[in-house]
Amino acid sequence: MAGFGGGSTYIALLAISGLPLAAIPIVALSCNLIVSAQGSILLIRRGFAEWRILRPLLIASIPCAFIGGAWRLPESAFLVLLAVALTLASGAMILQNILEKDGQDVVQAPRAGLLIGVGILLGFLAGITGIGGGIYLAPIMHLCGWARAQTIAACTSMFIALNSFAGLMGQLTKGERLLDSLPVMVLIACPIAVLVGGRVGTYLLTNKLPRARVRFVTAMVILLVAIRLWLKVLIT
Repeated sequence: MAGFGGGSTYIALLAISGLPLAAIPIVALSCNLIVSAQGSILLIRRGFAEWRILRPLLIASIPCAFIGGAWRLPESAFLVLLAVALTLASGAMILQNILEKDGQDVVQAPRAGLLIGVGILLGFLAGITGIGGGIYLAPIMHLCGWARAQTIAACTSMFIALNSFAGLMGQLTKGERLLDSLPVMVLIACPIAVLVGGRVGTYLLTNKLPRARVRFVTAMVILLVAIRLWLKVLIT
């Protein structure tokens, strides 16, 4: 419903669920991939994908997402990075609402070098945290006027899907037996739940559900969890 794969919301909920911190990106990226892949297929079929923008973004971001996923971070550093990422994600969702409300119609073609730089940064962030990166990409595209709303939605969805896959592959190279320690409910029920939820959300979105309001509520939930993580970082 919010127009993203849901990675920031998954992480926000998983961070307070008691699961091992190192397992959170694996679960979040898997769920991200399921939801954003189906959205990508729909948007591509409708002709909204802009490959001139997507190609440099994906070429730069996919390897960086893999590297970020494979990078081992101390738990304390990961906790800080997670708090920063969720805080920025909350702000990014609110910013996108403001930018969409302005209704900017001017489209300026971005340079390939700029797209590559954005792809490197967001791809690495996607792999290491479990957030697909689209939640940051959409406000950037709106702010810079790179494309219209439908094209931004298609680019964001594709970006999330492919970088979630690359980041997940990187996470799985660590060789840690984290999946064995996760409850069966997480391994089986979560993918099924997000598949159903993604379908329902897409249906509601296409039937004129107020997406901006959904984003705002989601942003507040994410921000509350980010505050809780900041308190945990500062107290410990």
